[in-house]
Amino acid sequence: MMRGVIISGGVLALAGCVGTGGQRVAKAPRALTPVVGYQAALNGQGALVVTRDGTPFGNDEGAAAKRAANAMCGGAVASSIDDTYRDGAWVFPKGCA
Repeated sequence: MMRGVIISGGVLALAGCVGTGGQRVAKAPRALTPVVGYQAALNGQGALVVTRDGTPFGNDEGAAAKRAANAMCGGAVASSIDDTYRDGAWVFPKGCA
């Protein structure tokens, strides 16, 4: 009987590891810190979309968008090679770190 309990516990522990199907589990959204001159929002997939008030970002202004995103995230945006420029906005697919 004791052996069955030990094996069952191990199987349940392993089942918990694969329960998400290998997909990223989204963290609970947190409030973004306002930064004067910029706007940010999380889209339906959890990506952080950063825009600038007045003049839209250019494709060559990823560094400026990242600085704004870092400030809005409270210190760190989860930047990656998947960050993209789209229609005057910079999109950070992994959101805040």
